[in-house]
Amino acid sequence: GIDLGTTNSCVATIENGEPVVIPNAEGARTTPSVVAFAKDGGERLIGVTAKRQAVTNADRTMISVKR
Repeated sequence: GIDLGTTNSCVATIENGEPVVIPNAEGARTTPSVVAFAKDGGERLIGVTAKRQAVTNADRTMISVKR
């Protein structure tokens, strides 16, 4: 299943009848629900990487889009 939360998102699967959360690339169980486009125009940023640059690149960062 996928939980697309306003603050964080999470993905899980069922293994041997039990839910198991799938960690992201950084090993965390949740990913910040933040997406951004780098200032140089091309690179898409997601999760922690997008959140870290949100203050310096606010016009190209999407946070809390469900609200």
